[in-house]
Amino acid sequence: MAIDDIKKIIDDHGIHTVEIGFADIAGVLRGKRVPSQHFLRSAESGIAFCKAVLAWDIQCGIFPGIDLASFENGYPDLIAKPDLSTFKPIPWRPGSAFVFADLVSEHGDNIKFAPRDVLRQVVKAANSLGYRPIIGPELEFYLLGPDQKPFYDGIQCYSLQKGAELEFVLADIRNSAQAAGIDVEASNTEYGPAQVEINLVYDDALAAADNVVLFKSAVKDISRKYGLTATFMPKPWSSESGNGFHVHQSLWDIKTNRNLFADDRTLANQVLAGLLATARDFIALEAPSINSYKRYTEDSFAPTNVSWGVDNRTVSTRSLLGQNQASRIEHRTGASDANPYLLIAANIAAGLYGIKHKLTPPPALSASAYQSDAQRLPTTLRGAIALLQNSEAAGEYFDPAFIDHYLKLQRHEVEVYDAAVTDWERERYLEMA
Repeated sequence: MAIDDIKKIIDDHGIHTVEIGFADIAGVLRGKRVPSQHFLRSAESGIAFCKAVLAWDIQCGIFPGIDLASFENGYPDLIAKPDLSTFKPIPWRPGSAFVFADLVSEHGDNIKFAPRDVLRQVVKAANSLGYRPIIGPELEFYLLGPDQKPFYDGIQCYSLQKGAELEFVLADIRNSAQAAGIDVEASNTEYGPAQVEINLVYDDALAAADNVVLFKSAVKDISRKYGLTATFMPKPWSSESGNGFHVHQSLWDIKTNRNLFADDRTLANQVLAGLLATARDFIALEAPSINSYKRYTEDSFAPTNVSWGVDNRTVSTRSLLGQNQASRIEHRTGASDANPYLLIAANIAAGLYGIKHKLTPPPALSASAYQSDAQRLPTTLRGAIALLQNSEAAGEYFDPAFIDHYLKLQRHEVEVYDAAVTDWERERYLEMA
Protein backbone atom coordinates (compact mmCIF):
# COMPACT_ATOMS: atom_id res chain seq x y z
CA MET A 1 0.00 0.00 0.00
CA ALA A 2 1.48 3.35 -1.05
CA ILE A 3 1.45 6.42 1.17
CA ASP A 4 -1.07 8.05 -1.19
CA ASP A 5 -3.43 5.13 -0.56
CA ILE A 6 -2.98 5.65 3.18
CA LYS A 7 -3.77 9.35 2.82
CA LYS A 8 -7.00 8.52 0.98
CA ILE A 9 -8.07 6.11 3.74
CA ILE A 10 -7.31 8.78 6.34
CA ASP A 11 -9.35 11.36 4.46
CA ASP A 12 -12.26 9.01 3.62
CA HIS A 13 -12.62 7.73 7.20
CA GLY A 14 -11.89 10.93 9.06
CA ILE A 15 -8.84 9.45 10.76
CA HIS A 16 -7.25 11.85 13.24
CA THR A 17 -5.02 9.37 15.12
CA VAL A 18 -2.82 6.51 13.98
CA GLU A 19 -1.70 3.81 16.42
CA ILE A 20 1.71 2.39 15.52
CA GLY A 21 2.01 -0.96 17.28
CA PHE A 22 4.06 -4.11 17.75
CA ALA A 23 4.21 -7.01 20.18
CA ASP A 24 6.98 -7.14 22.75
CA ILE A 25 8.59 -10.44 23.78
CA ALA A 26 5.69 -11.22 26.12
CA GLY A 27 3.22 -10.57 23.31
CA VAL A 28 1.91 -7.34 24.85
CA LEU A 29 0.87 -4.78 22.23
CA ARG A 30 3.09 -1.72 22.62
CA GLY A 31 3.23 1.45 20.53
CA LYS A 32 2.45 5.13 20.20
CA ARG A 33 -0.51 7.16 19.04
CA VAL A 34 0.36 9.94 16.62
CA PRO A 35 -1.75 12.55 14.81
CA SER A 36 -2.53 11.36 11.30
CA GLN A 37 -0.72 14.24 9.62
CA HIS A 38 2.46 13.50 11.55
CA PHE A 39 2.12 9.83 10.63
CA LEU A 40 2.05 10.74 6.95
CA ARG A 41 5.26 12.68 7.41
CA SER A 42 7.04 9.97 9.43
CA ALA A 43 5.71 6.77 7.85
CA GLU A 44 8.83 6.23 5.74
CA SER A 45 11.43 7.11 8.38
CA GLY A 46 9.61 5.45 11.29
CA ILE A 47 9.09 6.30 14.95
CA ALA A 48 11.73 5.95 17.68
CA PHE A 49 11.24 3.75 20.75
CA CYS A 50 13.59 2.83 23.57
CA LYS A 51 15.11 -0.62 23.02
CA ALA A 52 13.82 -1.55 26.46
CA VAL A 53 10.59 -2.58 24.71
CA LEU A 54 12.34 -5.83 23.77
CA ALA A 55 14.25 -6.20 27.02
CA TRP A 56 11.70 -5.96 29.83
CA ASP A 57 9.19 -8.32 31.42
CA ILE A 58 5.40 -8.29 31.11
CA GLN A 59 5.18 -5.52 33.76
CA CYS A 60 7.95 -3.44 32.12
CA GLY A 61 10.40 -4.53 34.78
CA ILE A 62 14.02 -4.03 33.78
CA PHE A 63 16.90 -6.07 35.15
CA PRO A 64 20.66 -6.53 34.62
CA GLY A 65 22.30 -8.93 32.19
CA ILE A 66 20.40 -7.92 29.03
CA ASP A 67 22.79 -6.94 26.25
CA LEU A 68 20.21 -5.32 23.94
CA ALA A 69 19.32 -2.50 26.33
CA SER A 70 20.80 -1.69 29.71
CA PHE A 71 22.06 1.12 31.92
CA GLU A 72 25.53 0.26 30.60
CA ASN A 73 24.62 1.18 27.01
CA GLY A 74 22.22 3.96 28.01
CA TYR A 75 19.00 2.32 26.77
CA PRO A 76 19.31 3.56 23.16
CA ASP A 77 16.55 3.79 20.55
CA LEU A 78 15.30 1.44 17.91
CA ILE A 79 13.03 2.43 15.03
CA ALA A 80 9.49 1.17 14.44
CA LYS A 81 8.93 1.26 10.68
CA PRO A 82 5.24 0.97 9.76
CA ASP A 83 4.27 -1.95 7.53
CA LEU A 84 1.84 0.00 5.38
CA SER A 85 0.19 -3.18 4.09
CA THR A 86 -1.31 -3.61 7.58
CA PHE A 87 -2.81 -0.11 7.85
CA LYS A 88 -6.54 -0.17 8.68
CA PRO A 89 -9.19 1.93 10.45
CA ILE A 90 -10.16 0.69 13.92
CA PRO A 91 -13.95 0.17 14.00
CA TRP A 92 -14.08 0.03 17.81
CA ARG A 93 -12.31 3.39 18.11
CA PRO A 94 -13.80 5.76 15.47
CA GLY A 95 -11.35 8.31 14.11
CA SER A 96 -8.37 6.02 14.73
CA ALA A 97 -6.38 3.66 12.54
CA PHE A 98 -3.81 1.00 13.35
CA VAL A 99 -0.63 -0.15 11.63
CA PHE A 100 1.87 -2.83 12.60
CA ALA A 101 5.53 -1.86 12.68
CA ASP A 102 8.73 -3.78 12.11
CA LEU A 103 11.51 -3.00 14.55
CA VAL A 104 14.88 -2.04 13.06
CA SER A 105 18.14 -0.55 14.25
CA GLU A 106 19.14 3.04 13.64
CA HIS A 107 20.93 1.72 10.53
CA GLY A 108 17.79 0.02 9.20
CA ASP A 109 18.81 -3.55 10.04
CA ASN A 110 16.14 -5.92 11.33
CA ILE A 111 16.40 -6.66 15.04
CA LYS A 112 16.63 -10.43 15.47
CA PHE A 113 14.90 -10.28 18.86
CA ALA A 114 11.71 -8.74 17.44
CA PRO A 115 8.95 -11.40 17.53
CA ARG A 116 7.51 -10.44 14.14
CA ASP A 117 10.91 -10.92 12.55
CA VAL A 118 11.45 -14.23 14.38
CA LEU A 119 8.31 -15.58 12.73
CA ARG A 120 9.20 -14.08 9.37
CA GLN A 121 12.53 -15.93 9.34
CA VAL A 122 10.86 -19.29 10.04
CA VAL A 123 8.29 -18.62 7.31
CA LYS A 124 11.14 -17.86 4.90
CA ALA A 125 12.66 -21.24 5.72
CA ALA A 126 9.35 -22.90 4.82
CA ASN A 127 9.00 -20.81 1.66
CA SER A 128 12.48 -21.86 0.52
CA LEU A 129 11.19 -25.45 0.41
CA GLY A 130 8.11 -24.46 -1.56
CA TYR A 131 5.75 -24.46 1.43
CA ARG A 132 3.27 -21.76 2.43
CA PRO A 133 2.36 -22.22 6.12
CA ILE A 134 -1.34 -21.64 6.80
CA ILE A 135 -2.50 -21.05 10.38
CA GLY A 136 -5.93 -21.11 12.02
CA PRO A 137 -5.83 -19.64 15.56
CA GLU A 138 -8.24 -20.79 18.28
CA LEU A 139 -8.37 -18.52 21.36
CA GLU A 140 -9.96 -18.85 24.78
CA PHE A 141 -10.60 -16.17 27.42
CA TYR A 142 -12.83 -15.36 30.38
CA LEU A 143 -15.22 -12.41 30.65
CA LEU A 144 -15.29 -10.94 34.16
CA GLY A 145 -17.73 -8.54 35.78
CA PRO A 146 -16.82 -5.43 37.82
CA ASP A 147 -16.03 -7.70 40.78
CA GLN A 148 -13.35 -9.47 38.69
CA LYS A 149 -15.32 -12.72 38.87
CA PRO A 150 -16.81 -14.60 35.89
CA PHE A 151 -19.81 -12.79 34.42
CA TYR A 152 -21.96 -15.85 35.11
CA ASP A 153 -21.54 -19.00 37.22
CA GLY A 154 -21.55 -22.58 36.08
CA ILE A 155 -20.29 -24.46 33.05
CA GLN A 156 -22.51 -24.38 29.97
CA CYS A 157 -20.23 -25.20 27.04
CA TYR A 158 -21.74 -24.46 23.59
CA SER A 159 -24.87 -23.10 25.27
CA LEU A 160 -26.74 -20.67 23.04
CA GLN A 161 -28.75 -19.57 26.06
CA LYS A 162 -25.73 -18.67 28.18
CA GLY A 163 -24.02 -17.32 25.08
CA ALA A 164 -26.96 -14.95 24.64
CA GLU A 165 -26.13 -13.43 28.03
CA LEU A 166 -22.74 -12.44 26.58
CA GLU A 167 -23.97 -11.49 23.14
CA PHE A 168 -24.14 -7.78 23.96
CA VAL A 169 -20.35 -7.77 24.00
CA LEU A 170 -19.48 -10.79 21.80
CA ALA A 171 -21.54 -9.52 18.86
CA ASP A 172 -19.66 -6.23 19.04
CA ILE A 173 -16.35 -8.10 19.19
CA ARG A 174 -17.19 -10.30 16.19
CA ASN A 175 -18.60 -7.47 14.09
CA SER A 176 -15.75 -5.10 14.92
CA ALA A 177 -13.17 -7.74 14.10
CA GLN A 178 -14.83 -8.47 10.76
CA ALA A 179 -14.94 -4.75 9.95
CA ALA A 180 -11.20 -4.59 10.66
CA GLY A 181 -10.50 -7.45 8.27
CA ILE A 182 -10.03 -10.08 11.00
CA ASP A 183 -12.19 -12.94 9.77
CA VAL A 184 -14.03 -14.66 12.63
CA GLU A 185 -15.21 -18.21 12.04
CA ALA A 186 -17.30 -18.70 15.19
CA SER A 187 -17.65 -17.96 18.89
CA ASN A 188 -19.09 -20.12 21.66
CA THR A 189 -19.19 -20.53 25.40
CA GLU A 190 -16.45 -22.84 26.63
CA TYR A 191 -15.89 -25.26 29.51
CA GLY A 192 -15.75 -22.63 32.23
CA PRO A 193 -18.05 -19.96 33.70
CA ALA A 194 -18.26 -17.07 31.22
CA GLN A 195 -15.38 -18.62 29.30
CA VAL A 196 -15.41 -17.94 25.57
CA GLU A 197 -13.71 -19.55 22.59
CA ILE A 198 -13.35 -17.66 19.33
CA ASN A 199 -11.87 -19.21 16.18
CA LEU A 200 -10.29 -17.02 13.54
CA VAL A 201 -10.33 -18.09 9.89
CA TYR A 202 -7.04 -19.53 8.65
CA ASP A 203 -4.54 -17.23 6.97
CA ASP A 204 -0.86 -16.93 6.11
CA ALA A 205 1.29 -17.33 9.22
CA LEU A 206 2.37 -13.70 9.62
CA ALA A 207 -1.11 -12.35 8.92
CA ALA A 208 -2.59 -14.86 11.38
CA ALA A 209 -0.22 -13.72 14.13
CA ASP A 210 -0.92 -10.06 13.39
CA ASN A 211 -4.65 -10.80 13.54
CA VAL A 212 -4.33 -12.45 16.95
CA VAL A 213 -2.40 -9.53 18.43
CA LEU A 214 -4.92 -6.97 17.20
CA PHE A 215 -7.89 -9.21 18.01
CA LYS A 216 -6.82 -9.66 21.64
CA SER A 217 -6.51 -5.89 21.94
CA ALA A 218 -9.98 -5.48 20.45
CA VAL A 219 -11.47 -8.03 22.87
CA LYS A 220 -10.04 -6.14 25.85
CA ASP A 221 -10.99 -2.69 24.52
CA ILE A 222 -14.56 -3.63 23.63
CA SER A 223 -15.10 -5.53 26.89
CA ARG A 224 -14.02 -2.46 28.88
CA LYS A 225 -16.59 -0.41 27.00
CA TYR A 226 -19.29 -2.59 28.60
CA GLY A 227 -17.73 -2.55 32.08
CA LEU A 228 -16.23 -6.04 31.69
CA THR A 229 -12.70 -7.36 31.85
CA ALA A 230 -11.46 -9.93 29.35
CA THR A 231 -8.57 -12.05 30.58
CA PHE A 232 -6.33 -14.32 28.56
CA MET A 233 -4.54 -15.46 31.72
CA PRO A 234 -4.06 -19.22 31.22
CA LYS A 235 -5.33 -20.34 34.63
CA PRO A 236 -7.17 -17.60 36.54
CA TRP A 237 -8.69 -20.09 39.02
CA SER A 238 -7.33 -23.46 40.08
CA SER A 239 -10.82 -24.98 40.11
CA GLU A 240 -11.84 -23.87 36.58
CA SER A 241 -10.72 -24.66 33.05
CA GLY A 242 -7.63 -22.98 31.71
CA ASN A 243 -7.39 -20.80 28.61
CA GLY A 244 -5.60 -22.28 25.62
CA PHE A 245 -4.31 -20.98 22.31
CA HIS A 246 -4.57 -23.89 19.86
CA VAL A 247 -2.87 -23.68 16.49
CA HIS A 248 -4.39 -25.36 13.43
CA GLN A 249 -1.81 -25.65 10.71
CA SER A 250 -1.22 -26.96 7.22
CA LEU A 251 1.36 -26.51 4.48
CA TRP A 252 0.25 -25.31 1.07
CA ASP A 253 2.12 -25.46 -2.23
CA ILE A 254 3.38 -21.97 -3.12
CA LYS A 255 2.93 -22.55 -6.86
CA THR A 256 -0.42 -24.36 -6.96
CA ASN A 257 -1.94 -22.86 -3.79
CA ARG A 258 -3.17 -26.31 -2.79
CA ASN A 259 -3.16 -27.82 0.67
CA LEU A 260 -0.42 -30.44 0.55
CA PHE A 261 -1.90 -32.27 3.54
CA ALA A 262 -4.89 -33.18 1.35
CA ASP A 263 -2.83 -35.52 -0.84
CA ASP A 264 0.57 -36.10 0.77
CA ARG A 265 0.02 -38.06 3.95
CA THR A 266 3.75 -38.77 4.26
CA LEU A 267 4.47 -35.03 4.45
CA ALA A 268 1.63 -34.49 6.92
CA ASN A 269 2.88 -37.31 9.12
CA GLN A 270 6.40 -35.85 9.11
CA VAL A 271 4.99 -32.51 10.30
CA LEU A 272 2.96 -34.34 12.95
CA ALA A 273 6.04 -36.24 14.08
CA GLY A 274 8.03 -33.00 14.23
CA LEU A 275 5.43 -31.44 16.48
CA LEU A 276 5.73 -34.40 18.82
CA ALA A 277 9.53 -34.53 18.70
CA THR A 278 9.86 -30.85 19.67
CA ALA A 279 6.82 -30.53 21.95
CA ARG A 280 8.93 -30.46 25.10
CA ASP A 281 11.80 -28.46 23.56
CA PHE A 282 9.57 -25.66 22.28
CA ILE A 283 7.00 -25.42 25.06
CA ALA A 284 8.81 -22.46 26.67
CA LEU A 285 7.91 -20.51 23.50
CA GLU A 286 4.30 -21.72 23.66
CA ALA A 287 3.68 -21.38 27.41
CA PRO A 288 5.76 -18.38 28.51
CA SER A 289 4.66 -17.68 32.07
CA ILE A 290 4.61 -19.29 35.50
CA ASN A 291 0.82 -19.48 35.26
CA SER A 292 0.88 -21.18 31.84
CA TYR A 293 1.90 -24.51 33.38
CA LYS A 294 -0.94 -24.59 35.88
CA ARG A 295 -3.25 -25.24 32.94
CA TYR A 296 -1.76 -28.67 32.21
CA THR A 297 -3.80 -30.87 34.58
CA GLU A 298 -5.39 -34.29 34.25
CA ASP A 299 -8.83 -34.61 32.62
CA SER A 300 -8.90 -30.88 31.88
CA PHE A 301 -8.95 -30.89 28.04
CA ALA A 302 -5.43 -29.45 28.23
CA PRO A 303 -2.61 -31.84 27.30
CA THR A 304 -0.27 -33.25 29.91
CA ASN A 305 1.97 -35.42 27.72
CA VAL A 306 3.45 -35.78 24.24
CA SER A 307 0.79 -37.70 22.34
CA TRP A 308 -1.39 -37.62 19.26
CA GLY A 309 -4.65 -39.04 18.03
CA VAL A 310 -7.24 -38.69 15.32
CA ASP A 311 -9.85 -36.13 16.43
CA ASN A 312 -8.86 -36.74 20.06
CA ARG A 313 -9.05 -33.75 22.42
CA THR A 314 -7.01 -35.36 25.21
CA VAL A 315 -3.73 -35.37 23.26
CA SER A 316 -1.13 -32.67 22.63
CA THR A 317 -1.45 -32.97 18.84
CA ARG A 318 -4.81 -33.68 17.23
CA SER A 319 -4.88 -35.01 13.67
CA LEU A 320 -7.64 -33.63 11.45
CA LEU A 321 -6.28 -35.05 8.22
CA GLY A 322 -8.38 -36.72 5.54
CA GLN A 323 -10.60 -33.65 5.11
CA ASN A 324 -9.42 -32.62 1.64
CA GLN A 325 -8.54 -28.92 1.52
CA ALA A 326 -9.49 -28.57 5.20
CA SER A 327 -6.92 -31.21 6.25
CA ARG A 328 -4.84 -29.88 9.11
CA ILE A 329 -3.11 -30.65 12.38
CA GLU A 330 -4.12 -28.99 15.65
CA HIS A 331 -1.35 -28.47 18.21
CA ARG A 332 -2.93 -27.95 21.65
CA THR A 333 0.00 -27.09 23.93
CA GLY A 334 -0.17 -23.31 23.46
CA ALA A 335 -1.31 -21.24 26.44
CA SER A 336 -3.53 -18.21 25.95
CA ASP A 337 -0.76 -15.84 27.05
CA ALA A 338 1.65 -17.05 24.37
CA ASN A 339 3.19 -14.48 22.06
CA PRO A 340 1.40 -15.35 18.77
CA TYR A 341 4.51 -14.80 16.65
CA LEU A 342 6.65 -17.09 18.79
CA LEU A 343 3.97 -19.75 19.23
CA ILE A 344 3.28 -19.93 15.49
CA ALA A 345 7.01 -19.83 14.68
CA ALA A 346 7.57 -22.77 17.04
CA ASN A 347 4.77 -24.75 15.39
CA ILE A 348 6.08 -24.16 11.87
CA ALA A 349 9.67 -24.88 12.91
CA ALA A 350 8.54 -28.13 14.52
CA GLY A 351 6.94 -29.25 11.27
CA LEU A 352 10.01 -28.33 9.23
CA TYR A 353 12.15 -30.27 11.69
CA GLY A 354 9.99 -33.35 11.12
CA ILE A 355 10.26 -32.97 7.35
CA LYS A 356 14.00 -32.40 7.37
CA HIS A 357 14.68 -35.46 9.51
CA LYS A 358 11.98 -37.60 7.85
CA LEU A 359 10.39 -38.41 11.18
CA THR A 360 7.45 -40.76 11.60
CA PRO A 361 4.92 -40.52 14.43
CA PRO A 362 4.39 -43.27 16.99
CA PRO A 363 1.04 -45.11 17.07
CA ALA A 364 -1.98 -42.88 17.59
CA LEU A 365 -3.95 -42.89 20.82
CA SER A 366 -7.64 -43.59 20.43
CA ALA A 367 -8.40 -43.59 24.17
CA SER A 368 -7.66 -40.97 26.82
CA ALA A 369 -4.10 -39.68 26.68
CA TYR A 370 -4.36 -38.95 30.40
CA GLN A 371 -4.23 -42.71 31.01
CA SER A 372 -1.25 -43.30 28.73
CA ASP A 373 2.43 -43.63 29.63
CA ALA A 374 3.48 -41.04 27.01
CA GLN A 375 6.33 -38.70 27.95
CA ARG A 376 5.13 -35.88 30.17
CA LEU A 377 5.20 -32.25 29.19
CA PRO A 378 7.10 -29.96 31.58
CA THR A 379 5.04 -28.89 34.56
CA THR A 380 6.97 -25.69 35.32
CA LEU A 381 8.53 -22.82 33.41
CA ARG A 382 11.86 -23.71 35.02
CA GLY A 383 11.72 -27.16 33.45
CA ALA A 384 10.72 -25.74 30.07
CA ILE A 385 13.65 -23.30 30.11
CA ALA A 386 16.13 -26.14 30.57
CA LEU A 387 14.66 -28.03 27.61
CA LEU A 388 14.79 -25.02 25.28
CA GLN A 389 18.33 -24.20 26.35
CA ASN A 390 19.54 -27.68 25.35
CA SER A 391 17.40 -28.05 22.22
CA GLU A 392 19.16 -29.00 18.99
CA ALA A 393 15.94 -28.37 17.07
CA ALA A 394 15.78 -24.77 18.34
CA GLY A 395 19.30 -24.23 17.05
CA GLU A 396 18.24 -25.29 13.56
CA TYR A 397 15.40 -22.78 13.16
CA PHE A 398 15.96 -19.92 15.61
CA ASP A 399 18.84 -17.48 15.85
CA PRO A 400 20.99 -18.51 18.85
CA ALA A 401 21.16 -14.87 19.97
CA PHE A 402 17.35 -14.74 20.10
CA ILE A 403 17.14 -17.96 22.11
CA ASP A 404 19.77 -16.67 24.55
CA HIS A 405 17.88 -13.37 24.92
CA TYR A 406 14.53 -15.12 25.38
CA LEU A 407 15.93 -17.47 28.01
CA LYS A 408 17.32 -14.55 30.02
CA LEU A 409 13.84 -13.03 30.14
CA GLN A 410 12.27 -16.35 31.16
CA ARG A 411 14.84 -16.99 33.89
CA HIS A 412 14.06 -13.54 35.25
CA GLU A 413 10.37 -14.51 35.36
CA VAL A 414 11.23 -17.56 37.46
CA GLU A 415 13.43 -15.50 39.79
CA VAL A 416 10.65 -12.94 40.35
CA TYR A 417 8.21 -15.74 41.13
CA ASP A 418 10.61 -17.48 43.50
CA ALA A 419 11.06 -14.24 45.45
CA ALA A 420 7.33 -13.50 45.74
CA VAL A 421 5.42 -14.12 48.96
CA THR A 422 1.92 -15.25 48.01
CA ASP A 423 -1.53 -15.13 49.62
CA TRP A 424 -1.43 -18.94 49.77
CA GLU A 425 1.70 -18.81 51.93
CA ARG A 426 0.20 -16.26 54.30
CA GLU A 427 -3.04 -18.22 54.64
CA ARG A 428 -1.14 -21.43 55.28
CA TYR A 429 1.69 -20.30 57.55
CA LEU A 430 1.05 -16.83 59.02
CA GLU A 431 -0.81 -17.94 62.14
CA MET A 432 0.30 -21.54 62.64
CA ALA A 433 4.03 -21.35 61.94
